[in-house]
Amino acid sequence: MSREALINQGKLVFENIKGIDQAKLLIDPGNLPPWQNLTFDDFIESFNDIVDVMNSIYEDGILSKCPFNIIQGLNAQITQTFNQLNAFNTNKAHQHFHASFQHIETLRTHIQQWGLRYEAVLGQDIEERSKIIDDELAKILSNKTEIESIKNSVNSLIEPAVAGSLSKSFSDRKDALHKNQDRWFNVSIVTAAISLISTIIIVWSIVGVFSSDEVLKALENSKNGSDGIIWSTVFLRIGALLPIYSIFLLSFLQYKKERDLEEEYAHKAAVATSLPNYGGLAVENSVKDQILSEASKVIFTSPSNKNSNVEKGETIGVTQLNGLLGNIQKLVPKIKE
Repeated sequence: MSREALINQGKLVFENIKGIDQAKLLIDPGNLPPWQNLTFDDFIESFNDIVDVMNSIYEDGILSKCPFNIIQGLNAQITQTFNQLNAFNTNKAHQHFHASFQHIETLRTHIQQWGLRYEAVLGQDIEERSKIIDDELAKILSNKTEIESIKNSVNSLIEPAVAGSLSKSFSDRKDALHKNQDRWFNVSIVTAAISLISTIIIVWSIVGVFSSDEVLKALENSKNGSDGIIWSTVFLRIGALLPIYSIFLLSFLQYKKERDLEEEYAHKAAVATSLPNYGGLAVENSVKDQILSEASKVIFTSPSNKNSNVEKGETIGVTQLNGLLGNIQKLVPKIKE
């Protein structure tokens, strides 16, 4: 008997199993004791499972390359299972139920042990599918490498562009502050000259008052409160200098403020330009993130804000830059290592 005829012999018996009246077979009469603690519902589940698996085995030609002993053993087990199911379908006695359930589970066990279940689920082309999966996995890994390379290239292009944009913004702001600084410097020079000239004029007028003989005699005699009038006149002339000096002080302080802001934005422009280089020095991502974080704090901290915890005269940018430089020193690999 050829292998194909042997397979068809078992297939014919399996078709007889499927041909049993399942509407009658799978109805619980309600008086059947469990088999090995398995109920009638478990019996139905096992029956449906063996039918599905055997369908796949015969439809996909799984047995075409199986050894003779497995095919012959499978045929014998299928035949015994059919006989017991047929007897149980005719007489719903508990002994037929137990025998049918036992043969179904034995058939399922043999199919599992022989590996036929896995071939029925996966099909005959397990090795071919495995090769396809390996090829696809290799492509994914290759694409991942290419994606990482493209990502690094994009970052190398974007980071300088962003840094250059930030640097240009800070430089433009610095140039605008420089123009305002020049204006306030000129105003300070003019108000300083006016203050100096006004002081000379006021002092000269006061000296002239006290150089007059009539004024000296009036002070000496203190006639009609003339001394109070004279001193009031002197204080009024001195008081006239206060608005002039106030304008000079205001313009000078504003000039100093504009100059400090110009230096701050010049510093930020320099840090923004070199920002990608800071990250490039890092070997570990955590250190790189720390460096970029410190540099970003320097860039995005408002120049007008001061840190109350820093020492007197030290700005936020200076403190953060010191910490940044300290981290950069840690990144430089030791030559001895």
